[in-house]
Amino acid sequence: MIMADEIDLATRPGLTLTLDDLASIVERNGQGEAVAFIKEKFGNQKELLRLLQTHEDDGISHLVEEEVLKRQELYGNNSLYEVEEAGVHGSLWNIIKSQLLKELRLVLIMVLAVVSFGLSFAESDVIKFSLYLELEERKRAGWVGAICLCLLAIFIFMFQVVSNYFLEEQYAITQRKRKLFSMAQVYTIRGSAGAYQPRDEIVVGDIIYVKCGSTVPADGLIIYSSNVKVNEYRVTRRDSVVDKSADGDAILLKGSKIIDGHARMVVLQVGVHTKLGKTPQGGVINGAFTPNYQFARSSDAPDSGDIARSANDIYVNMPGNTSEVATQSSPPVYSPLGSQRLRNKKEKKSVLTQDLEIISNYVLIAAIALCTIIGLVLIINYCYQTFIADDESWDITYLKDIVDLIIVTITVFTITYPSSLPSIYQHICKQSAHEIRHDQIFVRNNEAYGIMGNITTLLTNKTGVVTENYMRVEGIFLFNELFHVRWPDKQTNLNTRLKSMTHSSEVTNLLLEGMAVNTDYTAQIIEISVENHGILQHIGDRIDCALLELVEILGGHYRALRDSNPEEKVMRVYPFNTSRKMMCCVIGKEELNRNRVYCKGAAERVLKRCSFYLDTDGVACPLDTDTQSHFASQITEMSKSKLRTICLAYRDMAIDQTEDSVDLSREDDVLSKLTCVALLGISDRVRPKAAKYVKDLQRSGIKITMVTGDDLQTAGAVAAESGIIRSPKDLCLDSEVFNHKIRGIEMTSPSASSIMYGDESQLIKDDEFHKTWPSLGVLGGAHPDDKQVLAKGISAAPKNLQPQLVAVTGRYIGDEDTLAEADLGIALGNIGSVEAKTAADVILKDDSIYSIRQAIMWGRNIWDGVVKFVQSLLVRGMITSLVAFIGACTFSNSPIRAIQVLWSYLLVNVSIILLADKPTRHILKYKAAGSDNHIVSPLFVVTTISHFIYQLAVILVFIYKGADFFDIDDGQERSPSTFPTQHMTMVFNVFILMQIFNQLNERKVHSQQQVYDGLLQMRSLVYVGEIFCQLLIIQFSNYGFGCEALDLDQWLWCFAFGIGTVLWHQIVLLSYKLIILMKS
Repeated sequence: MIMADEIDLATRPGLTLTLDDLASIVERNGQGEAVAFIKEKFGNQKELLRLLQTHEDDGISHLVEEEVLKRQELYGNNSLYEVEEAGVHGSLWNIIKSQLLKELRLVLIMVLAVVSFGLSFAESDVIKFSLYLELEERKRAGWVGAICLCLLAIFIFMFQVVSNYFLEEQYAITQRKRKLFSMAQVYTIRGSAGAYQPRDEIVVGDIIYVKCGSTVPADGLIIYSSNVKVNEYRVTRRDSVVDKSADGDAILLKGSKIIDGHARMVVLQVGVHTKLGKTPQGGVINGAFTPNYQFARSSDAPDSGDIARSANDIYVNMPGNTSEVATQSSPPVYSPLGSQRLRNKKEKKSVLTQDLEIISNYVLIAAIALCTIIGLVLIINYCYQTFIADDESWDITYLKDIVDLIIVTITVFTITYPSSLPSIYQHICKQSAHEIRHDQIFVRNNEAYGIMGNITTLLTNKTGVVTENYMRVEGIFLFNELFHVRWPDKQTNLNTRLKSMTHSSEVTNLLLEGMAVNTDYTAQIIEISVENHGILQHIGDRIDCALLELVEILGGHYRALRDSNPEEKVMRVYPFNTSRKMMCCVIGKEELNRNRVYCKGAAERVLKRCSFYLDTDGVACPLDTDTQSHFASQITEMSKSKLRTICLAYRDMAIDQTEDSVDLSREDDVLSKLTCVALLGISDRVRPKAAKYVKDLQRSGIKITMVTGDDLQTAGAVAAESGIIRSPKDLCLDSEVFNHKIRGIEMTSPSASSIMYGDESQLIKDDEFHKTWPSLGVLGGAHPDDKQVLAKGISAAPKNLQPQLVAVTGRYIGDEDTLAEADLGIALGNIGSVEAKTAADVILKDDSIYSIRQAIMWGRNIWDGVVKFVQSLLVRGMITSLVAFIGACTFSNSPIRAIQVLWSYLLVNVSIILLADKPTRHILKYKAAGSDNHIVSPLFVVTTISHFIYQLAVILVFIYKGADFFDIDDGQERSPSTFPTQHMTMVFNVFILMQIFNQLNERKVHSQQQVYDGLLQMRSLVYVGEIFCQLLIIQFSNYGFGCEALDLDQWLWCFAFGIGTVLWHQIVLLSYKLIILMKS
């Protein structure tokens, strides 16, 4: 292939750059190499962008959708793992192969049915086979029954295959949607507009932004940068920090971690064509694509390009950075995932799975033992009666009877142990995944379903979960005056006050420019039309958007202010993180011969760095103690009104090397001697009905604690309105007070100011901790480690407290450890980082407390579904095996034929469909049991044994007294292939009808007596279908199912005993409740 340096690329018309052309640029990733190469081959950077048909400010602008598809076709998509789709036929064949291994019993039944069919003609001329009416009655019953048995086994097998195929397809769609939603969102410029795009939809020529904490999503060329430092370990295997800039090392490689700074870049290579994609650890070896086993052990593992809207929340401790904030915690341990912090992902196995494994093992052992005994007794008893008692000589026709007895044994084993119970649980989870997605919930780990319904404690964020996460400024404290912004008309008297000031233009510029420039440039507000009304949509960080909206309210234009202060003027950015709790930037002001620092953040943090403030005339004055106290009182008043308070400040520094100039790498020096401009009170309204949903969870036995970095006063006010705290006994603690309390340190102690997380000399005292957390309602000003301390400590609650299961919500990169180690990690999908979503078990699309409630309801619903199935399995299996055993001992044959047992097995498969009822609020009436909740409960044992006794008694009466009671011929016969009788048909009929009506009882597992609730759902038509099919089988199948048609009276008797299971269930429940009431 002709390389880029062999052709004059400038003469090419249109989009003609090849993959090799772009690779030749990316390979020049040394200091200044790419810049020199581009200058030599293209003339300048703008010419390269022209050839890529993109623009540094507008991005891809011509027919965007068509252009994206065209570029994906030319240059590939941005996925490292290009797995070829199996297609319909391939997927179906894979399921068939899997099902063949899982259902070897059905395959064996089919084979033996064919053998039985052949043995039916052992004594007859094969030519007579074509004359159905000339065959003897016995032989006709034999071969017709064998054919029907084989066909039913095939039908059941295909039913399982088809249902599993559609289930897997539906589940795959859900998983794709979940992955797309969880995927890193990259801020991309297309068509002159900026928007977040999923990482895999990035194409060559896109203009994208990367910033501190994010992972570079593709190989690209830096157009603009500010103090960019990256770790390229994942690509180069060198764990070192590399400086990047537009005029230095200008190539950013996919998979690199941005440690500091931010940049705008043009994408040059994507997916498997990137340098990461071509390395063995990235996915391509010797030109052939192979999965990256070292880095991507599962489809949910984070891959390159994990960028999030809130990904700038990262701990940074760079060489030369002496910032007190930066060194508050030890430097993070990085993994080979490109400077990604390591976490200890705990293997989570729910109590439900553990119980199912135990029950499944016991059922398997019992089924093997019992069916082995049944088979031996059937064959031995048959041989004894035939060859000893009746003194018959051996004939080949007797071999068919023995084969049929073996088939009966295998079918009894099939229904006694239909499948591994954990696999049934996984099936139910997949079945529910599609429905649960409509409730704005994605479940990444099926084990989470068994935990969701049993959680006893919820540690939740405030923002997004309880509140709407739609920020707006409502209070402005400026010039020792509090100004209010009236919503929704957006009016404020601050405009008049600003115009009347002596230094009006200077103060206004400080206020507006500080808000417009010291925000993420990807944040913006756009007006959209909804029902012919224009509303503002916030894109990006919500607080930044609230400030931008305030700029517009005060008469400014944030886009114009940004245009006058382009990114090229931003000399340094100190991004927000949970330790710093402020964002600052340094802007070059050549016209003033100054560098200006703008700072915004938590009011208390910023005020500590302020030495001056603007007085009533807008003049900077020293910030004395009295003024500081006045500011603190204003912060408190705003906090009590549920307003988050932030402080705006600035500082001017000389550019020349004078005593007023500062080295920008020394953060503590730069962010000192600030001048306070204003205090802003930002509202984030509590979600509608949040109090209702909180109350629902509390009534179900779940303790809710709000853990937030916000001020305690603000958090307490929100918690009171949402109902999280309801009485004076509920504690509202600041992080500092909480940490001293659980360590048994008095606030007045000399060591009270030196709490260090992880300090072995200040270990948490269990007795103090377990006295504190049960009444803790709000933890304000929380440190990132506080949530982890709570989650670990509560999970390890002593035996005198209820066994706890803890659910934790999280959104930041720093939350990933807690989410991974908690019993249930819940990531906020709308505002959460990719790292948080990757570590979590559950992802909420809308972040709300409503979705958490729905997740808990679904968890309980699936738990109940599994309990229903296990209960049904035990009753059905015990009845079938015991009846077969009794028949084997008394008259050498099973009263219920093999094909009839197989029909019951088909109903077992169908019954799984009935387990996925949608949950209702009624399910929250029952108290959470935590890790102490088990499948086998006293009620479970009582109902299972009682139904077993009832059904066994009815069947035994029908077998041994039915002929006399109903005045019909006795159908007890030794031979399994005898012709049908009404007697055994009634036994089969009442057996199936009791199973069908018992499915109604199994719809409720919490001693509810209203088993008919919800029967009007479409799914309930399955009951009608089962009864209708049973009617057809009894009346018309004859030799096929070994049935003889019943008359109306006989049907009514069978229905009476079938419905009797519902009445018996009511009697059992009333008796159980009465006993419990008497005991209490």
